[in-house]
Amino acid sequence: MNPLPGDLFARRLRQERARLGISQAELARRMARLLGENVESTRITRIEQMTRAVRLDEAVAAADSLGVPLIVLVSDDAARENEAEIQERLAELAAAEQLWEKQRHEVARITREIQLLSAEREQLRKHARDADPKTRVDYKLDPEHQAAIDARVTDPDA
Repeated sequence: MNPLPGDLFARRLRQERARLGISQAELARRMARLLGENVESTRITRIEQMTRAVRLDEAVAAADSLGVPLIVLVSDDAARENEAEIQERLAELAAAEQLWEKQRHEVARITREIQLLSAEREQLRKHARDADPKTRVDYKLDPEHQAAIDARVTDPDA
């Protein structure tokens, strides 16, 4: 025999709350903010123990407080597995976005360094061209830096 929606709700409420590591008191506080009324932790206890029926507004507030759609709290395992899969993919997406952002910043940093080095090279070349040939000093970068710059920037004088 299939469990009643109220029974499913009580069991799933307890499971989701435990999964998130949220106490009954914390869930009650979160629900109170959403409902605009005092919610005692004993209300959560009685709902989870199925000694008190849950009101629709409480069910919606509980789902919101747990960060899950209401259907997760009143559905069978298939819907819960689907929701878990979605949550896993969302977590993967968030991690990938963080990595992308970090790499984007690294590309921007390297680009700025190349621009600064290129500008410095051009200043040195200009100074060398403008210097008196008798007092001219040959400005050269060390080979490692010169190779790094040359690999990234095409020489306009070449």
